Amino acid sequence: MRKTRLAAFLVLAFFAALLSGTEAAFAAYPEKPIEWVIWASPGGGSDIFVRNMARLMEPYVSQPFVPVNKSGGGGAVGMAYTASKPADGHTILAVTTNFVLTPALGRSPKGPADFDMIARVAVETNVVAVSTDAPYKTWEEFVAYAKQKGGVSWGTFGVGTSDHVASAKLSKLSGIKSRFVPFEGGADSLASLMGGHIDVLTNNPSELTEQIAAGQVRLLGSFSAERWDAFPEVPTFKELGYDVVVPTWRGVVAPKGTPKEALDYLAAALEKVVAQEGFQKYLADNQLEAAYLNSTDFALFVAEQDLFYKRELKELGLIKEKK
Repeated sequence: MRKTRLAAFLVLAFFAALLSGTEAAFAAYPEKPIEWVIWASPGGGSDIFVRNMARLMEPYVSQPFVPVNKSGGGGAVGMAYTASKPADGHTILAVTTNFVLTPALGRSPKGPADFDMIARVAVETNVVAVSTDAPYKTWEEFVAYAKQKGGVSWGTFGVGTSDHVASAKLSKLSGIKSRFVPFEGGADSLASLMGGHIDVLTNNPSELTEQIAAGQVRLLGSFSAERWDAFPEVPTFKELGYDVVVPTWRGVVAPKGTPKEALDYLAAALEKVVAQEGFQKYLADNQLEAAYLNSTDFALFVAEQDLFYKRELKELGLIKEKK
C-alpha cells in the first residue's frame, strides 16, 4: 500500500512540475521579436496599415514586431509561409478578405483551417462610382440606362475578388447585363472610367478621394451595412432594396495550434490599439472603420465569410462542386 501511495505521489508531483514548468515558460511570452507577415508588397496600402499598427502596439507588447513582406498569389505566398512556421505565437499574419477568397478559388493550398484567429481590427467598403459626365445621377437612373442600352461595362479588380462578387450579385439582383472588366490597379481603372471606356466602377473610396473632391466622380452606392461615415450622403445598396452587404475586412491570424494564451495576449493588445484615438483617425483618413472582434468572434465571422464567398463564387461559375 505504501509503495502504491508513493508511486501515485511521484506521478502527481511529476505532472505538477511539468505544468508548473509549462506555465513558467509561457509566462515569458513573447520570448523574442514577433514576425508579422504582410502578404503585400512594400509601400502599398496593406503594408502601410500593418506597419502603423505594429508601431502602435509597441507599448502593449514586450517584444518588437518585425514586418516581413511575402507578396504573391493573392495572399497565397504569405499564407504558405506563415503556416510553415512554428505555432508558438512568434509569427503572425495580417489578412484581408482574400483569406477566404484565394483558397476558395483554388489558388492557395492553405486557408482558414490552417490558422488560428487572433482578431479582426477594421472594415472598409467598396463603392460603385461613375463619372460626373455620365447621364445618370442615382442608382435607379443607372439601372434604367443599363436596361435601355442593353448592358454596361463594369470595372473591378479582377475575377473572383470581393468587389467583383459584390458587383455581380448587385447586377443580377438589378436585372441588368454587365460585362466585367478586370483591372490590376486603381489608377488604371479610374483612367478608364474617366475616359469613358467603362460605364461604372467598383472601387475602394480611398482610391477615389481626390476625384470625388474635384467633382469628377459620383458615388451611386456602397456595399456596407450602414452609410459610411466619410460619405454620409451616399446610400447603401441595402437601403435601396438590394441585399448585398460585402465588407472588406482586415485582421490578424497565427499558425494553427498557437497557444490560446498567445492569441489572447495579442488580441488584447490589438483591442487597445483599435480603441486609440490616433488609430481611429488614421482609419478615418483612409476611409476605414474600426471593427474589433476577439479571436472567438473573428473565427465565427471568418467561417460565415467562407460560406458566403463559396456560395457566391459557385453561382458565378468560378468554382465547381466537388464530386
